[in-house]
Amino acid sequence: MEIISSLNNALVKRINKLKIKKYRDEYGEFFAEGYKNVLDSVAARRDLLKSVVLSERAYGEFGQDFADCPITVVTEQVYGKITDTEGAQGVLAVFSGPKNVFDGSNTQNLVLLDRIRDPGNVGTILRTCCAFGYGVVLNNCCDPYSPKVVRSAMSAVLKCDIFVDISADNIISNGYELIAADMNGEMLDTIVKPDGKFCIVVGNEADGVSGEIMNKCSRTVRIPQKNIESLNAAIAAAIVMYALSK
Repeated sequence: MEIISSLNNALVKRINKLKIKKYRDEYGEFFAEGYKNVLDSVAARRDLLKSVVLSERAYGEFGQDFADCPITVVTEQVYGKITDTEGAQGVLAVFSGPKNVFDGSNTQNLVLLDRIRDPGNVGTILRTCCAFGYGVVLNNCCDPYSPKVVRSAMSAVLKCDIFVDISADNIISNGYELIAADMNGEMLDTIVKPDGKFCIVVGNEADGVSGEIMNKCSRTVRIPQKNIESLNAAIAAAIVMYALSK
């Protein structure tokens, strides 16, 4: 098997470009890193896999686990130039980005993220949505396929239905009730669960839900809490998701 040792290799150059949103959009691809992340991601969407890239050391340790995948092996030096993480395991995979269509056929409940900018928050919310069976709409948020979000979300970026820049009006017209998480809302532990499809709106870390979207929400809910003004956006989203899915 050929071992890539040049940073000028076409695949190596392409992976390095995928660290930049412009090229992720242009190529319609992103990459995931880490043994468990890649293993779970390949199992979830083998149809979207382009290539598994392993360092020489990782190939000796993990190569058999990806025997049925297209594999490229690179030197430790080359892998060190393409990795986006410290203490990398030497396991990376390139995927085509999922093409999810938002239309009247969507039946699962949703979480709408309004200007969530922290990659860790977006990734954590994606994992939680995956766990509770929600789809996700990201409006004016950080890119869900950036390396930091993918690392935080793990395989959820491929397991969860992700929609980008879908208007509140479009969501409502597809039969969803919009419910905002807001400090001035009804107590979450007393709210009656919606009868039909619903979409939980989680706002920007500093400013909350925008006035434009808030005006389109039929209800607002707040989480009972003591001794603190507000919760982290990802924590709040998880609590509301769980409460309304019970």
